[in-house]
Amino acid sequence: MSLKRRVALHTVIPTANEMINIERRNKYLAAKLKATTERDLIRELIASLTTKHEVTQYPIHMTYTWHRKNKRTDPSNVAWGTKYVEDALQRAGVLRNDGPREIASITHQYVYGADENYVEVEWCSEPT
Repeated sequence: MSLKRRVALHTVIPTANEMINIERRNKYLAAKLKATTERDLIRELIASLTTKHEVTQYPIHMTYTWHRKNKRTDPSNVAWGTKYVEDALQRAGVLRNDGPREIASITHQYVYGADENYVEVEWCSEPT
């Protein structure tokens, strides 16, 4: 049986450039921002997943659909947020780990013209 789950996350996830600029100013502030972002993502994941959705079939394939207001930020800069999401999925008990044994592939898609920046994350046991 194929596993397939999708969740939309509206937590503000810093881009690579934002984190680099913060870290250059204050490494402790950067660590705090990462922790805060991860905490907010975990809360949102727990609220969004109405039943327990722990992944039991590995490896999985992940698709990130980044909804952006505009094209001002490079796609790779936005995709930096992947690490925050995967760490939050792991800490929320959805993934056992975020290594190559657990995640076989990651795909990124970008949709522009959204009212707000957010990401839809889909994970499934078979490639789409």
